[in-house]
Amino acid sequence: MTAQEYITAKLQSLSESEEIKHISSDSLEDTIYAKVMSKKFRKLKADDVAIKNAKTVIHNSVTSNEPITFYTLFGGNKLWRFDEAPEIDWAELFVVMYYVNYLRSVTSFYSPGAKFMFYSQNISVERLNNVPYSETESYTKSFNQLIDWLKQYLPNNIELTYHQHAEEYKNHVDYYAEIEAIKEKMLKESNGKLPVMSPEQHVATELNVRLKPGQSDDPMWREKVELEHQAIFKTRSLQKLFAEEEKSLISVSPTPYTGCIALGSTKKSLAKFWAGVGALERSDDKFTELVITPKQLAAAKFDWEDVNIDGLAGKNFSKIRVLK
Repeated sequence: MTAQEYITAKLQSLSESEEIKHISSDSLEDTIYAKVMSKKFRKLKADDVAIKNAKTVIHNSVTSNEPITFYTLFGGNKLWRFDEAPEIDWAELFVVMYYVNYLRSVTSFYSPGAKFMFYSQNISVERLNNVPYSETESYTKSFNQLIDWLKQYLPNNIELTYHQHAEEYKNHVDYYAEIEAIKEKMLKESNGKLPVMSPEQHVATELNVRLKPGQSDDPMWREKVELEHQAIFKTRSLQKLFAEEEKSLISVSPTPYTGCIALGSTKKSLAKFWAGVGALERSDDKFTELVITPKQLAAAKFDWEDVNIDGLAGKNFSKIRVLK
């Protein structure tokens, strides 16, 4: 089997019809909850906040006979260190396929179906990580193209959407003004002290930020980036989004965060898809989808295999890494 044959088969399997299982109304919510928390997809134990929110969302959705709605909040760009940047690559395709299969475990017996929203923090990374608007736009465009193309493979009761944090503001100026006001308030509350960072936070900041000339001359540049990072989550728009988790949105994430169900990005990967690249791992005549981090990529041994899947456009889909 070639990589192209494997990926094509996995795509086609997304829309394969399943026998609709009859679940009594008395046990429907419990059955949905069991699927949402299934260890087949979930990588880590869910915390109390995630459990409470999921049960509430499921109850509200079932009561109103509406789709179960999930979402993931993520950085709206492909990590600039990759040659694949600024567009999406196999990582985004693999995570969408993985999440669709996760939704199918619910929609096979819950006819109203499920929705999944990818919520891009594009406006944040432009200033936080010094990523030009042109690059976040390329990422957004390529991700939306992928979602549109994938519709041909989706069951009728599954819907994918893409939302941008930037859409909550009339312009960038309004967003920047809110961020500056939040930062000023935070510094006032801390008597002017910048956040204290862990070594892991230092590493993540150094990985994500594309330094401007002279930025690293400031010994506290990392802490100033972290201040802005924390301020982002205090914006009115994201606070409103988080409030929705308590009644209408189930939050999932490739990696663990408070209140999120940690699904990973593929069956074997616990990595952020926007900060990783997609690859296949071969074992005899079988393949496994992976999303690999920059550190994993640096240590990986792989061959490139050509791929040509009709309609799958973009500069990163003509070949794929196959790990040895």
